[in-house]
Amino acid sequence: MRFRLPHLLSAMGLSALLCLPAQALSEGREWRAPHLQDHPLVGQIWVPSEQRSLSRKALEARLLEARILLLGEVHGNPDHHALQLELIQALAAADKAPALAMEIFDLENQSRLDTLRDQGEGDADVLAHAAGVEARHWPWDEYRPLVQWALDQDQPLLAANLSGERAMQVGREGLSNHMDEVERRRLGLDEPLPGPVGRRLIEHIVDAHCGYLPAARTGGMVDAQRARDAHMADRLLQAEGRPVVLIAGSGHVRRDYGVPRYLEARGAQGPVLSLAFVEVREGDDSPEDYAMAMDGVYDVILFTPRHRMTDPCDDFREQLEGMRENAS
Repeated sequence: MRFRLPHLLSAMGLSALLCLPAQALSEGREWRAPHLQDHPLVGQIWVPSEQRSLSRKALEARLLEARILLLGEVHGNPDHHALQLELIQALAAADKAPALAMEIFDLENQSRLDTLRDQGEGDADVLAHAAGVEARHWPWDEYRPLVQWALDQDQPLLAANLSGERAMQVGREGLSNHMDEVERRRLGLDEPLPGPVGRRLIEHIVDAHCGYLPAARTGGMVDAQRARDAHMADRLLQAEGRPVVLIAGSGHVRRDYGVPRYLEARGAQGPVLSLAFVEVREGDDSPEDYAMAMDGVYDVILFTPRHRMTDPCDDFREQLEGMRENAS
C-alpha cells in the first residue's frame, strides 16, 4: 500500500457543524493542503449509493447512528487529519465519545501504550516514541492532535495494524501457512475474495507499487493486505458496547475488500459507516470522474484539496534511476 483545519468548528456540536449552509466546509475555511483549494468539489459530501450530495442533517444522522465509524485518509494530508479530529470532537459533544483505533500503531504496541497510560502518561509524543511511529515514517505531526485528544479525554486508544514484519511474513508464507484454519475462519480469511473484488485489490496493490511489483509477489501482497484489514476489523470488534472510530488509509476502509468486509463476515453489531476523505484532481470536476465514487466502495466521500501535486511514483522512479546510476 502506498503510504502517504484549522479548528474553526472544533468546539461546536455535531448538529451545529452539519446544519450549516451547503458550502460551509469551504466557505470561511482555511484549507491547509495547498493545491486545488478552489476546485468545485472541495468541501462537497457525496453519497455513492444515492449518487447525490449529502445534506448536513443526513450526515449528522448517519454519524450519530454508526457504532463503528471508519475514517479513510490520504496519509499526511493535514485537512484529512483535522477533519477527523473535528468529527470525533463532535461525536463526543453529542455524548458519543468513541474509542480511537489507529493504523499508525501496530498490534504489538498495545501493551506499551497501556502501560504508559496506566502510569499516568498524558503526552502523545511519549506514546508515539515508545511505539516507534516516526521511525516507521508516519507523519506524526498530523496524527499528534488525534492521539492527544484520546489522552486528554481518557478515551481508549487501540493499536490496530499488523506490523510490517508480520505482514511480510504473511506475504512470504501465504495466509494458509501463516495461521491455522481455525484462526483464518475466526478472522474471516478462510475464503478467497470474489473474482471482481480480488481483481480490484490486485489493481490497487500494483498501482500502489507503481507497477514495479513482480507478478510472483502479487499474491503474497494480496494476502498481507487482507491480513491487515482482518486484524483491524478484529480490533474494532473488541470495543464492544461503545462507539469506535478507525483512523486508517482510505484503502483499508473500502467496503468491497477492506475492513468492512471482515466486519460483515463476523456479524458486527450496530451500523458501520465508511467515510473517505478524497483529494480532488485537476480537471475532474464531477464525482463521477472518481472511481471510488461508485456504489459499493465507500458510504460517504468528502472531497478536499490536494496535499501534493506530484505523483509519488515519479519520485520513486527518480530514486530508482539514481540507484542505477550510482551502481554503474
